[in-house]
Amino acid sequence: MLSFEVRKTGGESEVRKVHRDVIHIGASTGNDLVVRARGVLGRHARISVAGEELRLEVLGSAPGSVVTLNGSIVKTAALAAGDRIAIGEATITLLNGPAPNPNRMAAPPPRGRDALSLAAAALAPLAPAPSLSPANAPAAVAAPPAMVPAGRLAAAPVEAPHRAEERSTRDPWPGFFKRLHRPVPFEELLQEVTAYIASVTPVHSLAFVSLLPPNEGEAIAALWKGTLPRLSAGTLAEAREKATPWEVTESGARLRAFPVPRPGGESVGLLLVPAETVFDPTLLDFVAHAAAAVGFVHGERSEAAFGERGASLSPVPFAVPLEDPLALLVGGSLALSNLKASLSRVASARAPILLVGDVGSGKTLVAETLHALSPRRSRPLVRVSATAASPQALEEDLLGAAAAGDRRRRVGRLFEADGGTLLVEEVGDLPGPTQALLFRLLEAREVTAPGGRTVPVDVRVIGTTSRPLTRAVEDGAFRDDLYFRLSALTLRLPSLKDRKEDIPALLDALAARHGGPVAEHFDVEAMNALLNYQYPGNVRELENEVRRLAAQIGPGAITLADLDQKFSGEHVELALKESDDLKEIVEKVERQVIERVMRKVRGNQSLGARLLNISRGSLIAKMKEYDIKDFRYLKRGD
Repeated sequence: MLSFEVRKTGGESEVRKVHRDVIHIGASTGNDLVVRARGVLGRHARISVAGEELRLEVLGSAPGSVVTLNGSIVKTAALAAGDRIAIGEATITLLNGPAPNPNRMAAPPPRGRDALSLAAAALAPLAPAPSLSPANAPAAVAAPPAMVPAGRLAAAPVEAPHRAEERSTRDPWPGFFKRLHRPVPFEELLQEVTAYIASVTPVHSLAFVSLLPPNEGEAIAALWKGTLPRLSAGTLAEAREKATPWEVTESGARLRAFPVPRPGGESVGLLLVPAETVFDPTLLDFVAHAAAAVGFVHGERSEAAFGERGASLSPVPFAVPLEDPLALLVGGSLALSNLKASLSRVASARAPILLVGDVGSGKTLVAETLHALSPRRSRPLVRVSATAASPQALEEDLLGAAAAGDRRRRVGRLFEADGGTLLVEEVGDLPGPTQALLFRLLEAREVTAPGGRTVPVDVRVIGTTSRPLTRAVEDGAFRDDLYFRLSALTLRLPSLKDRKEDIPALLDALAARHGGPVAEHFDVEAMNALLNYQYPGNVRELENEVRRLAAQIGPGAITLADLDQKFSGEHVELALKESDDLKEIVEKVERQVIERVMRKVRGNQSLGARLLNISRGSLIAKMKEYDIKDFRYLKRGD
């Protein structure tokens, strides 16, 4: 007989005893464990009893009704005494039952935009298992090596020191994530992951197969005993409609197929294993989450088709570093340092945040960093563009809709972000109905789902805009009540022209990403030209120039002639505003002329004064007045 403690939202709890082989859990009276709480469906889950083993299976699914086991979202999992099952707002604790397996794997990290951020804990070295001293060992007979049952993940016998890490399967996640982080071509990374899974689990055969052209159905990385079955056209078509693992028979072999999805998109590949090797629920969970993690990494590294041959000059780093998310905001200028300090202060707040910055200033990157710093980093960051679709399509994307001919109802992106962060890009362009939806979400923390149901949603909203919303509010294009709610915390991002001292550091960071030249490879004239430019496109414009140099020149030395003509043009550029008067216009022209001359003379003030036909003292005074650098670029460390 199994005993359960059922605890509801208000703290009320009761102990229930059940003696059945299949125990049903839900809000309906016909269940063995009747749990009436918000988020619990009529028949929500069941627990199957097979000998000494207990297995939890989730039967229902709806927004706000996810099931977690000891804090991790699960669909199916093995149970042990002391496990806590959270369903909606109720918690069920298994009071008795099988003892926890000491070799049971740690719970996999949650999926989503920030899934790999939690790998830092998995990468920590494992505590050594206590050894059996000779004094405590049985004297009669020597204990033989422990046998590992088929299909179980258990610690392997002690082997040579150099193989200890490879064969230790107490927790395979550290070694798995260690391989995912390696800066190698993606095809090589897949081969390493394939070999690692085969070395630490009973899965002796596995293969990653592409679902995208030009390699549809091709095995990109495989380790297979015998001949790898080739997938038929019907199986490939079925794979595009599947979101969960399923069994398929090809060439007389029973296979288990695990989708490899990119974040927020369709499956780009499959992970195939023999069905008989993953009958254990724990191993099944590991392989499924491993496939999802591979899809996440592929989405972060490139936009190429899964398994496309060849690689870029340098793999793109992850969007958010594991240990210090602020490290991706490159630079040490005062403006950027103030922004980093502001992000650290507001990261844990629940209030919505409005990010205001020019086009290309890195608003999306700042939003991702803010999410990684927040307590919500274990849940997804979902991006929605206000200008990417029609008003009706945008609302369906947020709330979900059943498309014609679709076998399953499409879950809205707003519900996918539950517990995490919703990033609305260019929030000022939201249509009227979507503005009303967003206002209700911020006001009451709930939305009306398709069908008229009111669903509570817990998300933090981050909005970005490239122009101040006050003008849109004055014109009536943006709701004033939504503006005052959304702008509770407003952060203004500095443009690149206001932090030009960060350009050398940015060049190094962009060179590491795209394979272009580092800052020290630019000669004085070329560097001064980059420092003198006004960058209407901000960091994105500098990145485009680094991409061009990487493609045409590579990592070699860069001269002024190698730069785009806009950096070396002799014309004076004026960016006038409606509020500028004649004095401000003259000052702008004077500043640009002095900067141009000082760049050409490489900071020689005496020569610059002669060319401008003014005294050297007057030139120095003008340079101080306009805060003009002397354009003598020094390498770091000099």
